[in-house]
Amino acid sequence: MQQSALSDLVDEPSACKVLGGENSPIHRSTLWRGVNAGRYPKPIKVGPGTNRWRLSELTAAVDRLAAARDGLAA
Repeated sequence: MQQSALSDLVDEPSACKVLGGENSPIHRSTLWRGVNAGRYPKPIKVGPGTNRWRLSELTAAVDRLAAARDGLAA
């Protein structure tokens, strides 16, 4: 796996910050509700009890949600 692919992985607290913002991250339960509802991307299982999200997928989800808010096709 390339180094850039590894640096694109973020843990649960970082995923919450990406989706909610640095100063007001979403709660982890909100993250998981969004994953289960299909609103946020599913994590990559890297080990027992260890999940990581691709930063690029999280930012794409934020962009998609903003486009839907603005009435634009995503």
